[in-house]
Amino acid sequence: MLKRTMVTLATAVLGLSALAAAPAQAAPVAQADPPTGCVTWIEWLHQNPNTHWYGGGNVQCDTGTYQAKVVCYDRKSGLGYVAYSGTTVEAPAVAVAACNPGHVAQSVHVVPA
Repeated sequence: MLKRTMVTLATAVLGLSALAAAPAQAAPVAQADPPTGCVTWIEWLHQNPNTHWYGGGNVQCDTGTYQAKVVCYDRKSGLGYVAYSGTTVEAPAVAVAACNPGHVAQSVHVVPA
């Protein structure tokens, strides 16, 4: 009888510990609609009259809140990296991201906020 009670108690404790260890389900987070009607372009940047580089990335959308992401390339080292705009903007404002001086912008992308 004592053995049976101990087995039942151990089973109950193990069952409760498994439930406590299970990850809690997070409540679904409402996602804003992605920006629509977006246009991206790359432009020349000027640091002074003698320093110019093709390294600015711009995004403008008709709706939504977003940032700009530009994929940059350092021609000397051959390394690529990503730069983001410093602020989040609301349509129809232009979000601007810049590569480091002398580095080339390869593509520009919209990052929904």
